[in-house]
Amino acid sequence: MGMCLTKDDLESVGTPAGFALGEAVEWCDPSVSIDSRDIRSGSIFFALKGERTDGHEYVSLAFKSGARCAVVNREWYSRHAESVHQEGWRYLVVHDTVRALQQLASIYRSKFSIPVIGIGGSNGKTTTKEMTAAVLGTTYKVHMSKGNLNNHLGVPLTLFGLRDTHDLAVVEMGINHPGEMELLTSIARPDFALLTNIGHEHLEFLGDLDGVAEAETVLYHDTIMRGGTVFVNTGDARLLAAAREIQNRVDYGPERDGNLIWPEKIVLDPAGRTTFTLCTASGSVSLMLHFSGRHNVDNAVAAAAVGSCFNVPLNAIAEGLGSLVPADGWKRLEFIEAGGIRIFNDTYNANPDSVTMALKTVCEIPCSGRRVLVFADMLELGEVSDAEHRRMGALVAQLPFDAVYTYGEHAALSCLSAGPKCRGHYTSHAHLLDALKAYLSQDDLLLLKGSRGMRLELIAEGLRATDK
Repeated sequence: MGMCLTKDDLESVGTPAGFALGEAVEWCDPSVSIDSRDIRSGSIFFALKGERTDGHEYVSLAFKSGARCAVVNREWYSRHAESVHQEGWRYLVVHDTVRALQQLASIYRSKFSIPVIGIGGSNGKTTTKEMTAAVLGTTYKVHMSKGNLNNHLGVPLTLFGLRDTHDLAVVEMGINHPGEMELLTSIARPDFALLTNIGHEHLEFLGDLDGVAEAETVLYHDTIMRGGTVFVNTGDARLLAAAREIQNRVDYGPERDGNLIWPEKIVLDPAGRTTFTLCTASGSVSLMLHFSGRHNVDNAVAAAAVGSCFNVPLNAIAEGLGSLVPADGWKRLEFIEAGGIRIFNDTYNANPDSVTMALKTVCEIPCSGRRVLVFADMLELGEVSDAEHRRMGALVAQLPFDAVYTYGEHAALSCLSAGPKCRGHYTSHAHLLDALKAYLSQDDLLLLKGSRGMRLELIAEGLRATDK
């Protein structure tokens, strides 16, 4: 039968309505959806109100698509009481459907005694989550967050995917405001906590690096308060400081000193793939990642530390990491070849730390032609935006790039501080694409880097289309 939510569980959140008198109320192995287009037979539909749409408008469609129950708010139910009582249409009537989703997910999670590993941090969360699941998956049956479902909605949806066949769960936890990590930990209650790093993320809301650290390291503190264990990246000064008084911890990092596991002999090939040696006090193993850059070595070592803690053999850790290929939904620094030009498409997200990592990674990749950068706005930086865009341009001026093209409002400042390397600033994808087609030639290496909202992937698509 699997794990079930009972009538008592439901009544602790809201009021069941539309159920037949004496009908057993249990949701076993629940299939949960917040999108009426994704309804499967027997699904529970949570009608959430967003900025653009209100899920209550799709309750009828959800039932017609096979939903077994809809979670709706009291105000809507009272207004529509006469029209919603159709045969077989069952409801859970609540004050707040988002909060109900979170509360029921937390209740459901409490029915499992398996270890839950929470993964947060500023950069590399999704990659580290995928790597950790790949490592643990060589030995255990693992449940993990899909894609980047990591926020106040994604974490509950992930937890509803738990089944009694799972041995472990790996849950990605992403925040952009103070107080959000407290909410996520109260829902998921992780037994193990890993923060990848502290960086310039969501500064518009978190203020500065100290604000980011304070918000993120709640994951450490809440896990320890429940008697759990934390994995500490000793290469990050703020994480190391936050974990100074923590006894129940596992250290990993870029050097051997005091760490359970560390990397050596890091090399990037022309396609950006990374080889390195994974080292422990008792042995080492060489492997190749289908990921580019030293920062992905950091992510792999983090995953290896988790695997080692769960007694996954070193060779199996290497097998799990080496077999993992980035999926379309979470690719970082994706390698594309078009007309003899190597394109590294890193347009998933951008902040000063991820930009710096991408720039330095591309400069380590062997290149017989010219290194060219297209840099677009980094969004959500708040008051430090102008200064950080100027700093990125100054960094480019120091690195071995032959040409820089910028796109967007803020990146104009990067163009100015990059000096003569900047070949032009653009506000049109079409004009930028034309300029690149005129400039690029065979054996050149092109890096596309910017926040997702800047849609630089259109440039990659345009160059690929030209090559066909």
